[in-house]
Amino acid sequence: MCNQKVSKIALVIINILFILLGLGLLIPGILVVLNEDVINDDVLPALKSVSFGVTNLGDMAKGLSITLIVLGSFVLVLSLIGAIGACCKIRCLLIIYIIIVLILAIGKFVIVILWIIFNSDIESKLKTEMKTALLKFTTDDLTTHELSSGWNYLNMNLECCGIDAVTDTGADNDYTGSAWYVAVGGEIPISCCPSATSSSYTASTCSFTRGSTPTGQHSKGCYDAVKDFATKYSVAFICIGVFIVLTEIAAVIFACSLCKKSKTGTIV
Repeated sequence: MCNQKVSKIALVIINILFILLGLGLLIPGILVVLNEDVINDDVLPALKSVSFGVTNLGDMAKGLSITLIVLGSFVLVLSLIGAIGACCKIRCLLIIYIIIVLILAIGKFVIVILWIIFNSDIESKLKTEMKTALLKFTTDDLTTHELSSGWNYLNMNLECCGIDAVTDTGADNDYTGSAWYVAVGGEIPISCCPSATSSSYTASTCSFTRGSTPTGQHSKGCYDAVKDFATKYSVAFICIGVFIVLTEIAAVIFACSLCKKSKTGTIV
């Protein structure tokens, strides 16, 4: 009886933690959706031009935030099932709870292992696809060509230029092979200049003459800028994820302890 009381109290406490952890996933997911530097209608055409397997970077950015919101909501519901099962001593709820928690824990371990194995290949592939998509850049303005406008907005919003950082190398950067540069363009677009804004796009104070060495441009490449954007949220997600796995293991142990004393639908 004492062991059951200890297990019940521990399981209730664990599920209170689950509620907090669910909010820890839900709130950052909402913040990603609301962060208009990357997830907005101006930038999305550029991100959607970056193919990644059967999807694209734009859909992945939107899908990831939605996934976090759904996952956070699911954790909240799961914690309620566990808490009700423990408080009301309902065996069937605890069994459902144990099965779901075990599946989630195993799934997280598999995802982490796959990420460790394929992380470098994924990053290399992503950068290559971003460079390929940038070659479709055709017009240096914010209205004529949706894809080009998307890249320009991405440059301004994330304060970046090119996929790799554009350095003082004259006519040798990620834009020089683009349709815009080959036709009538300059060295790099106006959006690479820190003074460029959507309201006064042509009022650039940087020197971007074709064939010359560009000066005054953003010093960071857009690949690193996008990666930094993701990393800003990933630290919180990783910490929360690790804590959830450890908590899930403890939850399964206490839930099994609470269940094993009875074979009936309700724990005595």
